[in-house]
Amino acid sequence: MSPTTAPEIFQQLAEGLSRVNKSGFFHHLASTLAKLLSVDHALVARIDHRDTATPLAMWSEGTFVEATSYLLCGTPCERVKSAHACFHITSQARACFPNDARLTALSVESYLGVPMADASGRCHGILVLMHSRPLRLPRYTKEVMRIVASLAGVELSRQIIGHQADQRIASKQRALRLLSRGNDARFHAHDETSLLQSACRVLVDVGGYTAAWVLHGLPGEEGVEGGLKACVDRETDVSGWLSPKQLLVEGYSRELRHQAMARRAPVVYSPRLDPDAPGHDATLVALDVAVLVVLPLVYRGQLLGVITLYQSDDAPMTAAEVGLLSELADDIAFGIDSLRHRQAEQRIQHAVAQVATAVSAQHGEAFLTQLTDHMANALAADVGFIATLDDQDPNVANVLSLYVNGERQPAFSYHLAGVPCQDVLTQRECIVLEGAGIRLPVESNGALSWVNAYVGRRLDDAHGRPIGIIGVMFKAPLSETKIVSAVLQIFAARAASELGRQRDEARIRQLAYCDAGTRLPNRTAFMQRLEQCVNAEAQLPFALLLLDLNHFKEINDTAGHDVGDLVLKEVAQRFRSVLPTGEFVARLGGDEFVIICQEANDEQHAQQIADTLCASLHEPIMIEQHSSELSVSVGIALYPAHGQSAQALLKHADIAMYQAKRQKLSTRTFEYWMGHAVAQQLHIAKRLALAIANHSFYLHFQPQVDMRSGQLIGAEALCRWWDDELGDVSPGQFIAIAEERGMIVPLGNCVIDKACQQLAQWQRQGLQLHVPLAINIAADQFEDSDLVATLLASCRTHGVSPHALSIEITESGIMAHPDDAIAITEILKGHGMGLSIDDFGTGYSSLAYLKRFAADRIKIDISFVRDMLTSDNDRIIVATIIAMAKTLGLETIAEGIETKAQSEALLAMGCTQAQGYYYGRPLSAEQFAKHWLT
Repeated sequence: MSPTTAPEIFQQLAEGLSRVNKSGFFHHLASTLAKLLSVDHALVARIDHRDTATPLAMWSEGTFVEATSYLLCGTPCERVKSAHACFHITSQARACFPNDARLTALSVESYLGVPMADASGRCHGILVLMHSRPLRLPRYTKEVMRIVASLAGVELSRQIIGHQADQRIASKQRALRLLSRGNDARFHAHDETSLLQSACRVLVDVGGYTAAWVLHGLPGEEGVEGGLKACVDRETDVSGWLSPKQLLVEGYSRELRHQAMARRAPVVYSPRLDPDAPGHDATLVALDVAVLVVLPLVYRGQLLGVITLYQSDDAPMTAAEVGLLSELADDIAFGIDSLRHRQAEQRIQHAVAQVATAVSAQHGEAFLTQLTDHMANALAADVGFIATLDDQDPNVANVLSLYVNGERQPAFSYHLAGVPCQDVLTQRECIVLEGAGIRLPVESNGALSWVNAYVGRRLDDAHGRPIGIIGVMFKAPLSETKIVSAVLQIFAARAASELGRQRDEARIRQLAYCDAGTRLPNRTAFMQRLEQCVNAEAQLPFALLLLDLNHFKEINDTAGHDVGDLVLKEVAQRFRSVLPTGEFVARLGGDEFVIICQEANDEQHAQQIADTLCASLHEPIMIEQHSSELSVSVGIALYPAHGQSAQALLKHADIAMYQAKRQKLSTRTFEYWMGHAVAQQLHIAKRLALAIANHSFYLHFQPQVDMRSGQLIGAEALCRWWDDELGDVSPGQFIAIAEERGMIVPLGNCVIDKACQQLAQWQRQGLQLHVPLAINIAADQFEDSDLVATLLASCRTHGVSPHALSIEITESGIMAHPDDAIAITEILKGHGMGLSIDDFGTGYSSLAYLKRFAADRIKIDISFVRDMLTSDNDRIIVATIIAMAKTLGLETIAEGIETKAQSEALLAMGCTQAQGYYYGRPLSAEQFAKHWLT
């Protein structure tokens, strides 16, 4: 039987609460109140600073239920919390608060809520009774609820204080562990890299942060842009480089890093809590970065590096924790400084050792001269010399440096027969204690007849072959040879090393004029030869042929650079085999070759040689299991008709080759109008740059439809350009120029802004494009680190939802950097944007990557759709793409549909979405709205 008076209720509550532990306090309170007061639902909830209620216990219709957190706004609980007083609705609670989904779900008609406050009056929670029918509670109910809520508030306050105390204790324990492990890392590090890697590991494993990385500075340098030294990421297993997510966070934290370096103090930033801070970017929130910390590593006023770290949970960053991190950063900076000082001491010791062996840092003749002088001084010898064996006659030695009585003497050559140096070559070392003067070379003309003692040692190259002799001579007889022999051995090693280096340098100089891969003369050798030809006194006419292989990059991309190098070697061999004797062929670099045809004194003869060179590549080139079919584009320039300097001649041959490629011809001979064409391209590029700066573009829109119903399912924004000087410029022309000259990113950003601006204008006109608007993103633009920020910023500026946009990126553009592409597409999808893979089938994508992309659909390239009715291969490719997309759960849309037959064939294969002239041409914004939006 339910109690009827307040004392009875208090007595039953007190008896019940005294029998439960603290963890079950709120559950018992909810169930007991519901039973004693005969209500359907009882709720006890905690309220945080964000006005979010988190249920601690909820009793509903005879049992405990799991309840989710909810915002107070729009609920009767908001009245309870704000008024700090009892709030009672006897009936029609749902009608009073129609936006409270909880009331609707529980069919609540009556409601009673009381705040739970601590001793200071601060509200920490609410105690709520709800009933599915109008309920007239006894007059003592509110009094009971206030008292019970007060008791519950005290208990909740006690639990909050206890939790905060536990957090402080855990934080102190973590701080002690962090400092201890940080000091261990500093003391046990053998080098700077291991120290910084250990520090990052401590911050993640002990400190509990999500990721940490270090950009380091060099001694005496203030900048730390780049220079990744160490990184640890709890979410991914990376080593030596930043993960895709870290790369994005690093890019958006650059301004914070600059602030930390300028202030020489830590910078802490919470993107979710501090949206008005300088450098704020919503992307960090999208990347799940709750707190970002930048710690400069400073010691003795010098910036040694920067540590960046972040955490994903919402735990606040206290001043004590920042102080702890700052202290740890100071310890790491001290460790870096100590390691660098230790390395400096080692370098000083090494320099002292160099001085002790009497070897300077010079090279070449000066090195050998100084070495000879130091050797004679170190051994108190009257004569010191170094000689090399003659390359042409091994029985002759050439003196390189000679010191007599401290004075340098002229060099000379001498024969080895009968002199002590001959014994050196056979015995490796020769020592004559007395009377050596009579055996010295006759080429010395008796100048050394006073010599008594001689010590010589053979100089060998890296392969043990003799290359020279080093030795000292004394006026007095020599009695002790052990020290002289040992010291001479050290100097011999130095001298042999330098002579070997000089020989290697000579070979390198020779190789500097030879292409290592093809063994042809390289660009340097070619330019010297061309200069000789144009500056010759006779000034005989000749032809210059510049050859560029077509589609060679595909061989490197598909078969690898090793195979590509072998293909170039075979191409060089074929060119040499068909050229007349005496013609000069060289490799300029990459897949470009050049030929000086001195026998070709007119265009006809030059054309014949060019045709022969083209024909030499008709047969496929077989390298291992790879068969390569190549063609070549040849540009011809004639001397002196097309240029009287080496630079002009090469430039005009290059222009002719470019025209051959553009016109899909094998060869072209330079004509002066071609130079004007290049100038025209340059003029268009300049006007294009101006148009990009002024946003002088407009958009056309082409519908995308469902082939079964003809209904609009999307639209594609297409960039158009009209110039005051040039008039209408074809997209095929100005987009290609933008890509060639690095302007495609700003052009693409302009299109993004124009598209969002048009969507906003339609909305203001009362028109709605209820389907996504597709925007083409170029490969270079997709690789730009600011793409996500640009898209989101444009949406915010024009008040457009990201759901209204769909991004189209080519298959080859995605595969340029697939891991970065995956990260970026996931962020864009997270904001609601659609994603299509454009021109599918023309690239070289991996299915392993394709299934990881957050794509919605695949766009079948127009080249396959155009020929699918006449080409079995294209029809099979289209069918395969459709089947593959279906397997991966992706939609397919075919572009370039111009006939009904194409549409019917695609429908039969399972493709239901289309874009092309058959369904609609690109239209201006006004025409598109009139036709499709009204």
